[in-house]
Amino acid sequence: MKKTTVLWTLTLLVTLSSRATAGEHANRDGHAVDLTPVARMQAPPQAAAKPTTWSGRDEYDAYMAIVKETPAKLIPLADAFLQKYPNSFMKVDVLTRIMGAYAQSNDMAKAVEAGQKVLQADPDNLSALRFLSLTFPFLYKQDQADATAALSRADSDAHHGLEVLQKLQKPAGATDEQFQQGVKEVRSIFNSCIGFVALQRKDYPSAITALKSAGADNPSDVYAFYRLGLAYMLSAPPDYNNAIWYIARAVALAQAAKNPAADDINKYLKRAYVNYHGTDTGLADIITQAAGSPNPPDGFKVAKAEAPAKTGNNTIDAFNQLTYPLKLGGETAQKQWDGIKGQPVSNFGGTVAGVEKGTDPNLYVVRIAVLDSTKSADGYDIELKDSTQPDVKNLQKGDLLTFKGTLDSYVATPNLIVTLVGEVTSDLPDKPAAKPKPPVHHPVHRPTPPSN
Repeated sequence: MKKTTVLWTLTLLVTLSSRATAGEHANRDGHAVDLTPVARMQAPPQAAAKPTTWSGRDEYDAYMAIVKETPAKLIPLADAFLQKYPNSFMKVDVLTRIMGAYAQSNDMAKAVEAGQKVLQADPDNLSALRFLSLTFPFLYKQDQADATAALSRADSDAHHGLEVLQKLQKPAGATDEQFQQGVKEVRSIFNSCIGFVALQRKDYPSAITALKSAGADNPSDVYAFYRLGLAYMLSAPPDYNNAIWYIARAVALAQAAKNPAADDINKYLKRAYVNYHGTDTGLADIITQAAGSPNPPDGFKVAKAEAPAKTGNNTIDAFNQLTYPLKLGGETAQKQWDGIKGQPVSNFGGTVAGVEKGTDPNLYVVRIAVLDSTKSADGYDIELKDSTQPDVKNLQKGDLLTFKGTLDSYVATPNLIVTLVGEVTSDLPDKPAAKPKPPVHHPVHRPTPPSN
C-alpha cells in the first residue's frame, strides 16, 4: 500500500494548528466532523484572558505572536516561548500547536515527538492521544529497532484515550447528536489503533473485536475494514467469508473516495478470492454489495473451489496435487506439509512475476506464477530462493522458465505461495533486456499554400 500518500492525506486533515477558531475538523475519509465538543483543546482565551494568568505583558504578547503565525513560522516562536516561560499556564496549548505545525509541515517524526511531550505535561490530553493513535499505523515499521516498545506505547495511549473519552462530559451548547458523533469519530480512531497493534502481535481475536468497534463507529473507515478482513484472513483457520466481505468493503470505500490504496487492496482481495473460490466470478458483485453494508448479510458464504481436475499439463497437475491439501487448512494441511517439507521438486515451469534482491548478499528471490488463475490476479505461486545464479536478476516479468528446488515453507494467504530453495534450470539472460527506445516524432511538413 502507498503509505506515504495516505499519510500525507491524513496529515492535511489533522488541522491541529488552527485551534484559534472554534471549529476543528478531522476525518480520515474526507467528510468533516466537528470535534470541538470532544477534543478538549484548551483553546487560548486570547483577549478575554485575565491579566493575572500571565506573568506579564511580555508573555501574553509572545503567546499571541504564536497564535497569529503560520505553521512554518510558528515552531521557532513556540520553542522560544517554552524556553523563556517553561511553567506557563499555556504550556500544553503551545506544545499542542507545535505538534500540529510539524504535522502540517509533513515532519511526522517531530510531530509524534511533540505529541509525546504534550502527554508528559498532560497525560489526559485528548488531542495528543487522538493524533498519536491516528498516525501510528501509518508510521510503524515492523523492522524498527523499538518495534515492541512502540507497539506497547501505542496500545497504552489508545486504551487511555478510550478511558478519557468515556469520562468526557457534554459541553454546554452542544447537542446530543453533535456530541455523540464527535465521540464516535474519536473512539473509532482509538479502536482502530488498538486493532492494528493486535494485528501486529498476531492476536487476531483481539484485533477483530477492536476493529469491529472501529467500523461500527465509522462505517467509512477504509483501513478499519481492510485490517478487519486481514484479521479474519490470518486467523487459524482462516475465516474466508468474513475476510472477503470486509476487504471488499474496504475496496468499495477506497474506490469511492479515490484513495490511492484502492488498487493495492483490490489486488490483495482478488488474489485471496481466486485462491479460495477458484476464479474471480462473483467478486464484483460482492464488492457492490459490501459498498452498501458494513457487515455481511446473514448466511453470506463464498463457494469454495472444488478439488482441481486434471488439466493434461504436467506442471499444473503436479502443482495442484502438491498444494491443494495445503489450501484446506487445519489438520489436512499440516499432514500434507509434514509429508512434503524438505522434499525435492523438479521439472516445474512457470512465468516470471518478478525478481527481488534477497537479504543475503548473493540471494535473489524469483517469483513465479504457475496457475492461470494466479496469473489473472497478477499474483504468483512460488518464491524461488536462488543464491547460486546471479544472472537471475536479468529475468523480466513475463519470461518463461523451468526450475527445481527443495520445499522450504509456505503461506496460505492471500493466495497459497510455496517457497523453494533451488535454482532456475532453463537458460538465463547474461544481461538485462534492453529498454525500448522512445519513439522519434518527426515534424510534419505541410506545403505552403499559394499566395493570392
